[in-house]
Amino acid sequence: MGAISAIQTRQGVDAIPLMTRMVRAQAHRGADAFGVATPNESLFTRNLDDLRSLRSASTAIAYNLMRLTSDDLPQPRHCRDRHIIVESDYLEFESFDGLMEYLSAGSPEQSLARLLSKSDGQYTIVVMKGEEIYAARDPVGLKPLYYYSDSDISALSTERKGLWSIGLKDAKSFPPGHLLRVGSGGPPHLVREITPQRTVRQDAAETARALGLLLRESVVERSQGLNNVGVSFSGGIDSSAIAYLLSSQGVELCAFVVGMQGHPGLDCALTVAELLDIKVKTREYTQEDLEQTLEKCVWRTEEADPVKLSTVIPLSWSANFASENGVTRLFTGQGADELFAGYRRFLNVMREGGESLLREAVFERLSDTRKACYDATEQATEPERVKMLHPFADWRMIEFGLSISPTLMIQSPDDDLRKRILRRACLDLGLPKRIVETPKKAMQYSTGVDRCVRAVARKRGLPMRDLLCQVFEGAFSCYGITCSDYRRLGFQKAARS
Repeated sequence: MGAISAIQTRQGVDAIPLMTRMVRAQAHRGADAFGVATPNESLFTRNLDDLRSLRSASTAIAYNLMRLTSDDLPQPRHCRDRHIIVESDYLEFESFDGLMEYLSAGSPEQSLARLLSKSDGQYTIVVMKGEEIYAARDPVGLKPLYYYSDSDISALSTERKGLWSIGLKDAKSFPPGHLLRVGSGGPPHLVREITPQRTVRQDAAETARALGLLLRESVVERSQGLNNVGVSFSGGIDSSAIAYLLSSQGVELCAFVVGMQGHPGLDCALTVAELLDIKVKTREYTQEDLEQTLEKCVWRTEEADPVKLSTVIPLSWSANFASENGVTRLFTGQGADELFAGYRRFLNVMREGGESLLREAVFERLSDTRKACYDATEQATEPERVKMLHPFADWRMIEFGLSISPTLMIQSPDDDLRKRILRRACLDLGLPKRIVETPKKAMQYSTGVDRCVRAVARKRGLPMRDLLCQVFEGAFSCYGITCSDYRRLGFQKAARS
């Protein structure tokens, strides 16, 4: 795991000094080793200053390595006639060496398109062949990637900071399931995307059985070969289902419960963990802890959005807590509320437009999950040396979920439980009825983080958004990025629950 940088300059500009700044800006994502490749040479080092020894070049790719196990090797990897970087938390492939061979067969564009169209996972990939650079991002958008291009320069980086560090303010989010030949003059082109599915009319029992099988398969695939894993645990149906299925796989499992000091949500999560008979560790945080984490998460996520930050702060704590306990794979229940109409706002949609409008709203919200959820989650947690895994974001799970009749998700406009079909599937899998019938409460509320962030704003005598803009500008003044830039570039609108 780590960070990607790629650059292509024109008009005789040396790319190496710019590349070095990009790599340095992302050192929090990996500094165990740095790898750089140009069309004429490559270098692996633990000292960034060594990059000065590289000869001038107009094209280069680089990787910051964060080594979690001895199997994590420096990149770019040279295979046949190209250099390849794969930044991945999970990818359906038998072996890394096999993946390198796969990506070396045919043209870079052909091999990347073939992988995008067939393989599920969480990944971004960069391939350099000669002076040409190609990039791809997984179809769900679980790993972040940003790009910029004009007549003088084209560049890619895992985080916006990499581009901001060389003066490229107008960084764009690389769209999921797309492929780009860097410097081609055009935008990334689509290979595979989430699309609306035809509603399959099955009875609830049959649908629940199929859903339960898919969820079990998704968890098994992501836990295969792992000895110990964790789950970011709130006690709700989503994280409880993941924890229950993991506990049946024979892996050592620990549920990590975090929240504000004295908040009742922690006791609720502990009660559920006891019902599931799983190992659990808890940690409480003070307002001072939250203020420090808020600043850290603004810097990591490059966001000033209150909803996103209130969501990723507890996930950041969970990742840190897991890492301290030697856990490097942390499962989440993210994606279930979007796929199975878990948010309260879906009740209003159903009330106003019925089943047809609800189907549209579920699809729209699911399509926006990358912006509202996954980018910020990944950037907030990866520096803790933990890979976050999201079984509900499995490609087959998404396609199946979009084919389910909305009436199996929400019974009526007054259905406070919602996600009915998921609850029935979990009941069939063996989860206790008491857990299955627990109403949804978003993580920012179940941990008390949302309320405490608001308390911090009041303490400083600022409206919430002004507080976050102040923190944002303090974090990125070194790059000349302001809150006005944040609003102008429209990074992403706030997610609504």
